[in-house]
Amino acid sequence: MLFFRKKDKENDAPSNEKKAARSMPKTKKVQFLPVKIPELTALLNNDLSELTKLEPVNYYADKSSFLQCTFFYNEDYSEVYFVVELFENDYPRASTPYYKADYELMRKTVIKFGQRI
Repeated sequence: MLFFRKKDKENDAPSNEKKAARSMPKTKKVQFLPVKIPELTALLNNDLSELTKLEPVNYYADKSSFLQCTFFYNEDYSEVYFVVELFENDYPRASTPYYKADYELMRKTVIKFGQRI
């Protein structure tokens, strides 16, 4: 039996934020209109509040290309992390690094979708 496995790159080691995010018990996902990932990463590196300026999109209406922001958090919202991924035809194509955020950023982002936390 042969198993094919993609070789890991040397610099592909998970960051501390990614390890912490993956250990969080809860997640929440929201979708936005697509933006180029390098541009978004540059904006988020300068100011995380740029996430709230993205335009929401209905996932069911436009599945061809969208950004999906996944928030990872614990029960009391004391730790919140997020990552933004570009999806094309329901497959992830690129993503930003994992970022540490706060409760207010998460609340302002998901309120655009009528979700309350």
